Amino acid sequence: MQISTLRRPSRPFAAAKQRVHRSPVIPSAAVPATSASTQVFDYTQIEIETKPGIALFDITPQIRQRVQQLGVTEGFVNVLSRHTTTAVTINEYETRLLDDIRQFLRKLAPASDPYLHNDLHLREAPADWPGGWEAWAAQEPENAHSHLLSMVLGNSETVPVSKGQLCIGTWQSVMLVELDGPRKRTVGIQVVGTTQQQQQQQ
Repeated sequence: MQISTLRRPSRPFAAAKQRVHRSPVIPSAAVPATSASTQVFDYTQIEIETKPGIALFDITPQIRQRVQQLGVTEGFVNVLSRHTTTAVTINEYETRLLDDIRQFLRKLAPASDPYLHNDLHLREAPADWPGGWEAWAAQEPENAHSHLLSMVLGNSETVPVSKGQLCIGTWQSVMLVELDGPRKRTVGIQVVGTTQQQQQQQ
């Protein structure tokens, strides 16, 4: 008895190999650019000469400018008031609303109310203060209400950054709130994120 074997026609090895390894050739002039990320950790400070009493200042332009200078596309910004009688907040920077905010804060913690912090005669001056207690007391303001308002409002805000822009609403502004002016105030701005740099593939 004979057993016949059916054989499938085989493909030439060279042809199969050629098909597997065939790939398009890209001219060197057409090599695409790729984006390389660079980490940014930057801290800077801005100074503001404030007005008497309670006053608000829009510092959004300075924050935007810093983000653009650094070229950060994705990340966030920390904004910190460096004083115990100022605050940082986000809201609408509109003239009549600013008056409402000032009136509200004065009602919330009236400067004329009695506060233990204002009893200067019961407080001690710093040990190394030039001129002793009298010199310290002469320059020390009675500003307990300002400290309390600072605690209520808060001293910092964090704003996301995406596609190179601050992620705040159309009518929102980052504001420094002076609660015991006039003073020279300092605000810390820390930008953390990545930049995108175009590089050619090798």
